[in-house]
Amino acid sequence: MSDVRDSKKGELFFRAAGSPTSQVVVNFELRDPDALADLLSRRFSPVKILPVDAAPFGAVSGTYGAHAGIDFSRTRYTGDFTLVPQHLYDGVFFYFPVHGHMLVDQGREQLLGTTTKAIAAEGFAYRSMTFSGNLAKRGVVISRPLLAERLSILLGRPIVEKPLFEPVVNAGTPGLQALQALVEFATGAGFGPALNVGPLTVRRLHEMFLDMILEAWPHSYSKALHKPSTCIAPRHVKLVLDFIAEHPNAPTSGAELAAISGVSLRSLQAGFRHFAGTSIAAYQRQVRLERAHRDLLRNSALPIEDIALKWGFTNAGRFSRYFREAYGVSPFAVARKGTQ
Repeated sequence: MSDVRDSKKGELFFRAAGSPTSQVVVNFELRDPDALADLLSRRFSPVKILPVDAAPFGAVSGTYGAHAGIDFSRTRYTGDFTLVPQHLYDGVFFYFPVHGHMLVDQGREQLLGTTTKAIAAEGFAYRSMTFSGNLAKRGVVISRPLLAERLSILLGRPIVEKPLFEPVVNAGTPGLQALQALVEFATGAGFGPALNVGPLTVRRLHEMFLDMILEAWPHSYSKALHKPSTCIAPRHVKLVLDFIAEHPNAPTSGAELAAISGVSLRSLQAGFRHFAGTSIAAYQRQVRLERAHRDLLRNSALPIEDIALKWGFTNAGRFSRYFREAYGVSPFAVARKGTQ
C-alpha cells in the first residue's frame, strides 16, 4: 500500500473506488489539522478541528479503507483536539479506543469511549468529538441507508423504523472482539494490499462488516434478527398473512381480517405482534412497499407516483417517507438503480 498525496500540498487524499487510480486501503500520516479536516470532510461531511487548551496539533497516522458506504481504519493521534461537524452525516460511527479516550457530545447525552467501552455515535446527532490522551482507535463507519438496506434483506421484509444502536457497549464481548479483529485484519500489512487489486474480496469484506455490526452490536432490531426462523405462526395468523400477500393493495381493515381469520380482532393483533413482530397495519404497509420496491427495480415505465398509487399509497410524499424509512433510500434512487 502506498500513500496517495497531492504533490502541491503534501496531503493525503482518497480516490473513490472505481476510478482509474482508486485504492481501497491506504497508509497515511498527517501533521496538518487542515489536511485531516480535508480528508474527513471529503469522506463524510465538512468538519472543523479545534485545539484543546491551545495545545498544538500533533499528528495522525494509520491505515484507512473505504468501499461503497463503509469506512474502516486503524488510527493513532498525538495531541488533543476536537472535531466539530459543519453539516450532519447520515451514518453511524462505531469506535473502539485501544489507548486514550474519546468523548462524543450528542446534545442530550455524552458518550465516553475507553479501552473497555466502545461507542456508536450517530452522524445526524453528534455535535463534537474530542480525542485525548494520545488516542489510538479502531473504527468502522457505515452509512445509515446501507444499514437499513442490509437489515431489510436479512429480515426478509422492509424495516418500518430506522435501526437505533446502543450508544455505549462493552468492547470485550466475543462478537465485538471479532469485529475489532476484522478491522485489524483488513488494515494489516499482510492483507490490506490485496484489497486494492481484489474486487471480489472487497465485496465479501463489505458484507462481513455489515453483518458483523448488525449481529454483534445491540440495536433496536436485534431481537427480530436473532428470532428463530423455525417459529411457525398459528393458523389464524397464517390465514391473514396469506390473504395480505395475495391482496396487497386491498384496503382491508383489521376487523375484516379478523373475520377472515375467525378470531377476535384483539387475538389477531396479539398474534401479529408475536409472530410477525409488528402491527397488522404496519405489516400491510411493508408488503405494499415490497411490491413497489420490486416494480421500481424492474425498471417499470410507470412514473413513481403511479407505482405508489398502484400499491395503495395515495399520497406520494407519504409514500416516499415510508419507502426511505424502510429501505434507507428514496424511491427515485431505486428507480435509477433499476435502469443501470
